Amino acid sequence: MLAPQMRIFSFDAARRREQYAAQGWVHIRGGVDPDFLVYLQGFARAQFESHHVEGRGIGGSKSQAIFQFSTEVDFPGELFDVVAAVAGCRRKDMTLSERHIKIYDADAPADPRPHKDRLSSLVSVGLSIDVPRGSHLELYPSDDVWVNPLNVAGNLLGTLPEERQPEVTLAGKQPVRIEDAAGDVVMFPGSAVWHRRCSAANVKNLYLKFNDFGSDPLGEDPRTDELRADTLAALENGGLGSLRAVPARRFDVIRRLTTRMAAVKVLEADVWGAPSVPLSDEEAAIVENLDRGRAVAELDERSVRRLARAGVIDLI
Repeated sequence: MLAPQMRIFSFDAARRREQYAAQGWVHIRGGVDPDFLVYLQGFARAQFESHHVEGRGIGGSKSQAIFQFSTEVDFPGELFDVVAAVAGCRRKDMTLSERHIKIYDADAPADPRPHKDRLSSLVSVGLSIDVPRGSHLELYPSDDVWVNPLNVAGNLLGTLPEERQPEVTLAGKQPVRIEDAAGDVVMFPGSAVWHRRCSAANVKNLYLKFNDFGSDPLGEDPRTDELRADTLAALENGGLGSLRAVPARRFDVIRRLTTRMAAVKVLEADVWGAPSVPLSDEEAAIVENLDRGRAVAELDERSVRRLARAGVIDLI
């Protein structure tokens, strides 16, 4: 395998770890490698429309496209090495849950509401491509910090009572104001920290989201499809006793629903990109107790096989 010809980042990740741990965010001026910035700008200019993305998990006053990394970089290795080193994540469990170029609309609101990113955004990383004068990022790394439990980030505000809305909990608080420019890097705990992009008209960014608990609802980590294929192959190949069961990367939640007939309960798993999966109480208990994985030999193999085929669990 040829050595990468281009770097993504141009800073020493280990030297940023203490800063991230102490203040809950880092802003690294010129942190994008100059050659990679040129590639980013060219992608945003010439290839954006052909990679456009929309759907259930995509929202906001901006257009988005899945970013395709150059074959000249170490993808995803360099991303995982750097983000794990800065944010203190488990390197072996790193998962890329989003890789979107975002171009904000010309009429994007100048004073938007703060928001939190989806659950799978344990670490949110922004690479600034083009930031018109006057735009800036605001973070609240010390105020009302808790993890958004949802993977449709736009649904969060609708679930919160009035006293927990950001206009109430952040009233009188002073945000960290980040005046970024093309080539800068920003990292922070996106699912936990309220944040917003002010005066965002025509801003272009690459947003990368990471976690170390195997959650990739949009299926944008290259390993996600590989794990699914490996799981299906294992089911065809016979014995599973040497494998471990883990939550599938696109598995999201288990729902317990009470119908109009109160005695009739519905139990189902939500897997992104697939119909809901009906569950028995025993199957739900298996999924809820997997955490970071359990040996298949400890579980009911028939249930494991059904859950694996349905995409609720993967086998590794």
